[in-house]
Amino acid sequence: MSLPVSVGQARAHVLRKQGLAGDGLKSVPAAVDATGGVYGTAPTCYLSCAARIPGFQVADLDHELYTERSVVRLRAMRGMAYIEPLALLPALFACTGEARDKTLKRVAKYAEMTEVQTLALADRIEAALEGCPPMTVKEIREALGGDLPGNRNALQMTVALLGRHGRIVRTRARGTWRSDLYPYARWTDWLGAPVEDMDPAAARAEVARRYLRAYGPATAEDLKWWTGWTKRDTLPALAALGEEATPVSLDGTDAWALTDELDALTATSPGDGRGVRLLPVWDSYFMGYATKPAGRARQVREEDYPRVYDKIGNATSVVVRDGMAAGVWELDADGGTLTVAPFDEELPWDDVAAQAAALGQAIGTELKVVRAHVPGPLSDGPRNTFLSPISLRS
Repeated sequence: MSLPVSVGQARAHVLRKQGLAGDGLKSVPAAVDATGGVYGTAPTCYLSCAARIPGFQVADLDHELYTERSVVRLRAMRGMAYIEPLALLPALFACTGEARDKTLKRVAKYAEMTEVQTLALADRIEAALEGCPPMTVKEIREALGGDLPGNRNALQMTVALLGRHGRIVRTRARGTWRSDLYPYARWTDWLGAPVEDMDPAAARAEVARRYLRAYGPATAEDLKWWTGWTKRDTLPALAALGEEATPVSLDGTDAWALTDELDALTATSPGDGRGVRLLPVWDSYFMGYATKPAGRARQVREEDYPRVYDKIGNATSVVVRDGMAAGVWELDADGGTLTVAPFDEELPWDDVAAQAAALGQAIGTELKVVRAHVPGPLSDGPRNTFLSPISLRS
């Protein structure tokens, strides 16, 4: 018989592990480890760290990314951008995202090139970057001149292919902390060594272990969704953990937890997860479990699900109270406002104000909290309403 665990216990356990309850986490590397990877797009990466690390400053993440280079942006789970530690890169390249040969075929097809032309263009791009400061796609185009194969998207797609192959890497963004305009450098120039090859099965076991460390107890379906694997890959990855993982009954649902966490898990009570946090769009806490109300019931009440997730599972920016979605919010850093639309009248506004003050210190802007009306479903707004869940529905 599996060890019984309540959803309330599981929620509080994950909140404490991810720095969303209690004293929080001490550093950017700790936040990257605790979440299985911080979502890499700006401004989410900074806001996710600010929610977990007391006293966090934007420069703290930039220091790890661009000075220490202890973490790096790359396409990983489901082809999405994450910030991950160098030690995990062999596993991520080996078993997440699209296979390299499939990427080559796709890029060649949609860029209207042959595979030979695609690989030749990739070599030209890497050669242009050698010995030079990092370049944006526009600057790479200028360096290569006008004689380029394929259609107008061919260069951008080939740059993406080089990233997937571990040959180039995104460096410090141009502009503010909210910018996603990245110059690129040769991987070995930026990080000193290529990514080592790893057996895919061993890589999947490593990623499964890390997932349970961040999100467990969780189901096999949760792991399958988060990684983008097939069931055929997911179940053997869990089985490969052997005695490192233990089956548990999560309010009657079959789930898994790391064995060395069982004492802490069973000693946790639902009340251990108390606190308010402001989590941004695509934050890992709301993107870590399977995309359906049943899979995310530990975080979102059924009636609130369409106010937190859009139809394809994108999570908006959420006010979290005791681990549950309690409202949505928007940041206007230029205007110095943080607008909050609560789901009910029980939101502790003093706690929200304290979180807004901490966020303001992190980004160097004093923020005023503005209350908005209780929101409706994200589907009430235009496409991509999840990016601005209040103003796009006004």
